[in-house]
Amino acid sequence: MSQRIGNSAVALTRVWHHVDVAAEERTLGRLASSIALTLQGKHKPTYTPNRDHGDYVVVTNCSHLKFSGNKLQDKTYWSHNTRPGSLKLVPMEKMIENKGYGEVLRRAVKGMIPKNKLRLVRMDRLKLYDGDEHPYKQNLVAFADENKEMRAKLDQLEQNEARLDQLRVKFGITK
Repeated sequence: MSQRIGNSAVALTRVWHHVDVAAEERTLGRLASSIALTLQGKHKPTYTPNRDHGDYVVVTNCSHLKFSGNKLQDKTYWSHNTRPGSLKLVPMEKMIENKGYGEVLRRAVKGMIPKNKLRLVRMDRLKLYDGDEHPYKQNLVAFADENKEMRAKLDQLEQNEARLDQLRVKFGITK
C-alpha cells in the first residue's frame, strides 16, 4: 500500500518568483542565500538533494543592491587557468563597471549552490535585470493551479461553495 497522502503535483510545479531589489532591505549575501534556496527547491516539502525541484527567480532593479562594509573597494573576483602567473584579480567596482550589478549577484548566488551537475541547470532559472523591465511579466503568476487536476478540483470547490451559499440564503443562515 502506498504511503503517499495527497497529490504532490503542486509541490513539483515550478513557480516564478519575483524579487525587486529596490524594495529589499537585505544586503547582497542575505539576498543571494534566499535566492539560492529557492533555485534549489529547499522551500518545498518534496526537496531531495539529487532532484531538481527548484523554482524560477526573476530579479529586477539589481542596480539598487546594498553592500555591507567596504565590499566595493575590498572584494576581488579571481580567475585562474592553472598555469603559473595567470591569476586575474578584478575588484568589485571594476566588475560592476564592466558587467553590471547583475553579474555580482549571479556570482554570489552561484557560489551558494552546490557544485554538482544540477548547478548550471539551476542557474539557468535565475533571470537578472538591472532595471524594472523584463519579459517574464506573464510568468510571475503561480502556476500551481494550472495543472488539469488542480483546476478541476478548484472548479468543483467553487461549485460546492456556490451551492452552499444558495442554501444559506434559502434558509437564512449567516456565516
